[in-house]
Amino acid sequence: MKDKKKVRNPLTRTIIIGGVIFAIIFGVTVACISYKIFERRMMNLYTKHITDIMRLTLANIDTDDLTYCIKTKEQTDKFKELTAYLDEARVNYSLSTITIVYPEKIGDRVEVMQVVSGLYPEERYGDSRKEIPLPLLGDYITDFLPPGFADQIYDEFLNRYDIKYSKEKNAFGNDYYAAYTIRDADGTPVAILTTSASLDEIDATMREYMKVIGISIITLATVFLVIMVEWLKRRVIKPLKQIGTVADDFERKSRDTKDPEALVMENKSLHKGDELEALADTLVAMSLHVKAYVEELLKSALQMESMRDEVTRANNLAMRDSLTGVKSKAAYDQQRQRLNLDIQGGDAEFAIAMIDINYLKRINDNYGHEKGNIYIKKMCTMICDVFSHSPVFRVGGDEFVVVLIHRDYENRDDLISELKAKMAELSEKTDLEEWLRPSAAIGLGIFDDKKDIDCDQVFKRADDAMYENKTEMKACRKV
Repeated sequence: MKDKKKVRNPLTRTIIIGGVIFAIIFGVTVACISYKIFERRMMNLYTKHITDIMRLTLANIDTDDLTYCIKTKEQTDKFKELTAYLDEARVNYSLSTITIVYPEKIGDRVEVMQVVSGLYPEERYGDSRKEIPLPLLGDYITDFLPPGFADQIYDEFLNRYDIKYSKEKNAFGNDYYAAYTIRDADGTPVAILTTSASLDEIDATMREYMKVIGISIITLATVFLVIMVEWLKRRVIKPLKQIGTVADDFERKSRDTKDPEALVMENKSLHKGDELEALADTLVAMSLHVKAYVEELLKSALQMESMRDEVTRANNLAMRDSLTGVKSKAAYDQQRQRLNLDIQGGDAEFAIAMIDINYLKRINDNYGHEKGNIYIKKMCTMICDVFSHSPVFRVGGDEFVVVLIHRDYENRDDLISELKAKMAELSEKTDLEEWLRPSAAIGLGIFDDKKDIDCDQVFKRADDAMYENKTEMKACRKV
């Protein structure tokens, strides 16, 4: 008796795993969407905050005075007031940087000149000022910038008219940058104002937010899974097990049986009134249909066996010539289809030999058809002996076709000569009866992939060559 099959993937486990995966995907999706929404709102606030700072700063800049200071590298009173304003703006608005620079092209190189930066008091007046000198008006800071950054600044300096915003990561954390080209009344670029604010506060807030979201999702998912598993056990898993038990009993009783009565499944009502009960009823009904179907199959099995044997015999007869035992015209038609498929696939390599027996009518008329049949079989034996690695077909009363492949194809000329030599040798044995000295005209057609689109063209060349050979043989006999 076959042991009951173990379930490799219990439905309960699958539901739990599926629920966990769903909860994870759902949680990650909700968290990502929430993160993006929160981040977008915070970035909009940061954008507005920095934009307001940029506008206030621009309102405190005298472009003519700034142009003068850049050209002369001298600090005017207004320049000093601007410096003090930038220092105050950086402290009051908690900025990472607020700087004005001037990019210019000197020869083939773009240089970026420091104009002024807002600094904390300890940076401007403390001890660190002595240890790390900060760039002043007129100092070039190009070498301290990333490669290619100076060219980018210069291009924006000339061509950009709006504020450019970007997020950049540095050694101190993530910053939100804004840059704007200061222009005079004529629209001529004067310098670039840049500001940046730290995004660390947003990152810290988002980490806390993600923790809360994660804990909430885990809690809700756990409660959901417990409730769902209990419900599924009662409404789905237990009824399915009952159906499985009935199906196993049915399989055991019906295995290797020839009794249709054993193919009826037990009707075990679940009394649930749901789809599972409908499934059980359907299985019982299906088993009844199977029983009826098997009964019909058993009745027709003997008839089918007999018909199959008859078809096999008929097919074998159709593919073989009854007189010679070689393949028939129907078999050659199938060979033609295979050859055409090889031609279409680009892997064809073959030749066709057309062989037409001479004097068959004379032998039939003079000695009778029995001797004519011996004449045909003698010729067929010679053909099969010579072309021992290729299929031979009798396609007419006195016509044979050989499809030369593999070794026979490679040695085709030698084999044709060998067959002709054998016929010539027999023709000289005048002591043999005429029907034991077969003679035939032979034509050979070789497949050429440059001009042949199907094997019928090769057959046509072989047939033409055969008739040409027959004409030559007649001419020789007259001489």
